[in-house]
Amino acid sequence: MELVGILSKVVKESLQTKKILLEYPESTVNKLVAKFSGETEDSVEDIKKAISDFERFKAAFSNEDKDIFKHSYDKLKSLITDKTTKQKTKKDLEGLVQDYLAKYKGADLQLTKLNIKKFFEIKTHFPQGREGKKNVTDYNPSELNAFVGRYFSKFNAQGINELVAVIAEKFAKELPDEDIITTILPRARRFVKHFELIPLNAKLSAYMNFEEFEHIVDGYTPMAESEYDVPEVDTSNVDIPYEDDNVLIFAPDEKQKCINIRKKHAPDRRWCTSWEGSSNYYYNYRLNQNLTLYYIINKNLPSSDLNYASVILVDRYGDMRLADGSNSGRFAGGTVLPWNEILQKIPVLDGKKEYLEPKPYTDEDQAKMQRLKTYNLTTTDPLAELGSEEEVELWLELRSPDLASTANGGEIFSNFPEELQKKYIGLGNELSAPMVRALSPSSMSYYISKKKEKLLQKVLKDLSENDMEIIMSKEMRPYFKSLKNKFIGEMQNNIDPTYLRIEYPNDPTAKFIRMFGLTELFESFPQELEFLQLENKSNDNIIFEIPESLGNFTNLQTLVFEKCINKLPDSLGNIVGLKFLNLTNCSEMTRLPDSIVNLKCLDFISVMNTPIETETLPAEFTKYVDTSGEFWAVEYPDEMKGDCY
Repeated sequence: MELVGILSKVVKESLQTKKILLEYPESTVNKLVAKFSGETEDSVEDIKKAISDFERFKAAFSNEDKDIFKHSYDKLKSLITDKTTKQKTKKDLEGLVQDYLAKYKGADLQLTKLNIKKFFEIKTHFPQGREGKKNVTDYNPSELNAFVGRYFSKFNAQGINELVAVIAEKFAKELPDEDIITTILPRARRFVKHFELIPLNAKLSAYMNFEEFEHIVDGYTPMAESEYDVPEVDTSNVDIPYEDDNVLIFAPDEKQKCINIRKKHAPDRRWCTSWEGSSNYYYNYRLNQNLTLYYIINKNLPSSDLNYASVILVDRYGDMRLADGSNSGRFAGGTVLPWNEILQKIPVLDGKKEYLEPKPYTDEDQAKMQRLKTYNLTTTDPLAELGSEEEVELWLELRSPDLASTANGGEIFSNFPEELQKKYIGLGNELSAPMVRALSPSSMSYYISKKKEKLLQKVLKDLSENDMEIIMSKEMRPYFKSLKNKFIGEMQNNIDPTYLRIEYPNDPTAKFIRMFGLTELFESFPQELEFLQLENKSNDNIIFEIPESLGNFTNLQTLVFEKCINKLPDSLGNIVGLKFLNLTNCSEMTRLPDSIVNLKCLDFISVMNTPIETETLPAEFTKYVDTSGEFWAVEYPDEMKGDCY
């Protein structure tokens, strides 16, 4: 059942369920209830509702999914969820939000959306809870905020609460062999802790499988865990233009001051001007855009409220932008807002506009900015040349160098400390393959979190060298199998089952080999193959290991390996109908397998620029082959050729 299913009227659902279940014999319903009861703690009514939903959607399922008795209860719920998701859209949530706002006039739109989605996350995991049995509209805004806050804003010292625990337990049951401590629990923490970053139209976690959950969490939340307890941070050096019993206004003039304000007063906020490490863009806002930053703490609101802590950004003309707790849409700090709209969000600022004055950067700042904007490195060691990590960070933000297109860019990038590698990635820059190989493990995880969404959607032929480096990294192992199967499907849709020619590195098939090897390719290719050619057209010395499964292609008549192997498997002797064997420019290959004697149908072998040691060849083979040059003619007597054609 998806969010939209939960939102349906209870009476309507009950009548619909009864109507559909009448189409099943009572004995069938009882058998299904008995079957599924052993697999779930859901009530009999919930199980019957799931059976009813399955029957309602059954016509749209594939033939193999239409037999309800084949499915586990989890599979049944998954099918229903997927179908409901396709039929419903975000409009259902929007409709409920509008109903809520009509009932509670003046409620904040963004906070209402977020809290309603949070409400259903809680309700699906704790369906028997007393408060969870109520409708969302039974809670007024402050009650709803307090209710969801208990599950989304309060954590113990390890970052765990009741919701984190139940989500982790769900996926631990799904993946009993997975390490819950290192793989499942950290993602459950990040999902709950940073729920405001999860798309509103994403499935509820109760109805995701772990691959879907992992995909969402890694794609939308920060890879590293931050502290969950409000830390002791000194903000005494930050200018405070105004404070009373209702509001506190900070006016930070340095990046670290922004970070300290966020850590002390709003550690769960994701403003890019106050985050630590590579995700911080303070310099871009302050120097590049010449904005003055004010951090507003509304003392009257709980820390879970979107308007409890906000950032107001003032340009040189006094126009203002606002970043609230959602940091999205109109309230992501990029849209100029009228003062009256800001007051609707933060009423405690009424009469205090004078304290939010623009303070354009100084002549010294401007000179520094202009110098770094136009600065070109003269060495490959940016820290030594510019003097500090802070100066390099400023240079990256202001100069925006394209190191992937620079001759020595890979070496420059390899000399960046880990956080500056992440900074370069966080600025939206692409990496070359050598730069990918230079990434630290933590930087690789960060890079993948930025690239994975698009990468998982790419087709094989569009993969770059950079993409392949990422796919082959250990961080992508959870997706390795699904990507491999996807790419195999793409190849099988565009193949001649008898003819396979691969030019490395540009052919789609060559890209598959680079990532997954020839064994996977051979296992997926039809065994009626008659022509196989693998050529290395790159300048690299690429050596492919030819698997024993080569011998399964017993219909092969032509086999070509150029500049890409150093040996052939013994199973070569199984291809008794082979007529032409081309081994050109295989400079590391010195021997042929003894099973070469089985290939009585051979007419020709090319060993041009391939140093085969002829003295190692079996005598019963050299008896019929002229090995004096680079092109060997093979002349077995007709009576030995048997069924050759």
